Amino acid sequence: MGSSTGMDELAVMGQLAQEVRVAPNRSLSQVIYASLRRSILRGEIPSGRRLVEERLASLLGASRTPVREALQRLTQEELLEKLRYGGYEVRRITPKEVEEIFGIRSVLESYAAVLATRNMDQEVMEELQRIIQISQEALDSHDLESFVRLNTDFHDRLYRASKSDRLYRMIQELRDHFYRFRRIILSKGRMPSISIKDHKAMIKAMQRRDEKRVERLVRQHILRGMKVVLKEMKRGGISS
Repeated sequence: MGSSTGMDELAVMGQLAQEVRVAPNRSLSQVIYASLRRSILRGEIPSGRRLVEERLASLLGASRTPVREALQRLTQEELLEKLRYGGYEVRRITPKEVEEIFGIRSVLESYAAVLATRNMDQEVMEELQRIIQISQEALDSHDLESFVRLNTDFHDRLYRASKSDRLYRMIQELRDHFYRFRRIILSKGRMPSISIKDHKAMIKAMQRRDEKRVERLVRQHILRGMKVVLKEMKRGGISS
């Protein structure tokens, strides 16, 4: 990790080391891979950070072989880049990739919301409304971590209601990569309040069986978030 590792990242490494120690029933490589992947996607290990196999193995209290396997797997997923002078770097994402990820999500998720509207039942609506209520409570108490998690839960429940396993799997493939952006979006200004307002509007349109409005609302919701991310990248608020 190098001498520039900050206290926050040292804490992350400590947490990862603990996970390695308490997971005897899973392969060490899998534990290290899953832990590093989560930390990268949550932004706990930032873009541009160099990861060195030997140093990482020492921090985690593991041998180099499972660490190497985990790093190679993350490289295959394009979360890391192998450096010519040794080690790996957390891959920097470009504005073009942000536009691509959000563009694909806006198409897939707006269609999923249309299907959810067609298949809507009272139980789903009540669950979505409950998530909104708890989200408002988290926002009022300034609990960003819970608010982000609940925001993710809302979208996940909505898209499962599409009853299309294939579509849901496609959305899930992008979900982890999107998590880091959701945290950024929901930490900016009035975006949390706007998000709740959007979710309420989606539910109202679903209750009216207005598929076109639901589709439009979800697409606008996602693309608004894209603009926030691109703006932050331009001003240097996100390491790209």
